[in-house]
Amino acid sequence: MAISRKEIEHIASLARLDSTGGIFDRLADDMQGIVGMVDKLAELDLGDITDVINTERKNAFHEDVVVQEYTPDQLIEPNAPDFQAGGVAVPRVVE
Repeated sequence: MAISRKEIEHIASLARLDSTGGIFDRLADDMQGIVGMVDKLAELDLGDITDVINTERKNAFHEDVVVQEYTPDQLIEPNAPDFQAGGVAVPRVVE
């Protein structure tokens, strides 16, 4: 699949990119290289690969069990450099 300069210009206009740079030829070459790499994936022989999804499993989830509840003060206070009145005190930045 060849990507033309016209297609690159169209994509650039959709993305509202500046078209005065004159880089569309280089972008077309780069996009052509990317499409070429993706096309190589079609050459892979995937016939011997089996599915890795286990369709026999009915439910992979377990019950949620609360082990211990914490208050916000218990979580923030040990980790904050300056904890005051239920919040983190920070130096004043704006005069």
